[in-house]
Amino acid sequence: MTQQFTWDHTVEFVNDLKSAERTFADAGLTSQYGGKHVGHGTENSLAYFADNYLEFLALYDREEALSETPDHGLIFHEAGELLPEYVGFYRPALHVHGIEQAAERLTAKGLDLGHIVPGNRTTAAGEEIRWRLLWIKGDDRGLRYPFVIDWGASESEQLARYESSGLLHRHAIGEVDTRRAIFEVPDPAAVAAHWSDVFGLGLTEGGDADRPDEHYFDLDVGGNRVWRFVQGQCNAITELQYDAPAGKSFDVTIGQARFRSL
Repeated sequence: MTQQFTWDHTVEFVNDLKSAERTFADAGLTSQYGGKHVGHGTENSLAYFADNYLEFLALYDREEALSETPDHGLIFHEAGELLPEYVGFYRPALHVHGIEQAAERLTAKGLDLGHIVPGNRTTAAGEEIRWRLLWIKGDDRGLRYPFVIDWGASESEQLARYESSGLLHRHAIGEVDTRRAIFEVPDPAAVAAHWSDVFGLGLTEGGDADRPDEHYFDLDVGGNRVWRFVQGQCNAITELQYDAPAGKSFDVTIGQARFRSL
């Protein structure tokens, strides 16, 4: 059976967690402080949208973050390098069952990988949650690769964990679900085809091929969600799009990152 990669969450680098939380709150969206990554120099706030979530990541100790090596803690090291100047989306994470098998696949595809790194934290209810991370070093034509996470649980089990731990906070505007990430890249066809091959993601082409501003390439990342690649020069995710209750629209920007309902 082919191993499946699914969209787990997205990281945005910010300088002020409280400010990001207030911006979301003003739009009727809930995010809450997650905690410090002790020894790694960063801290986060989290916003959950069903089994997909957003992580605001900020520094509390730049030197501590920079002391991390790319092999073991790429996200922390790059937060130390990029903040405070860069506020915007960093990388998305792909969830997989069996991170060793994923590493073998990605190595066979020619990618340069860091080490598989264990992580854990204890919830307010006293439950210890464990995971393992895999960093993909380098980039694809200037676009940072996703990173890979293995929670040691199925999507349904992980959703139950979120629920029992009180993490699935309700948004003031009602139920909101992540639907799409927009990647602006100079060559969307090439990047989408490469990521489709590397991660085994279904690829579809849409829009008008004669009009670059309307032409796109979608990757199926599970859960009726897609990563959409369009023409642009940013070489990054520029926007996350969501399904929201009728009449409860939102459109907010934090740094270079846009969040809006469809």
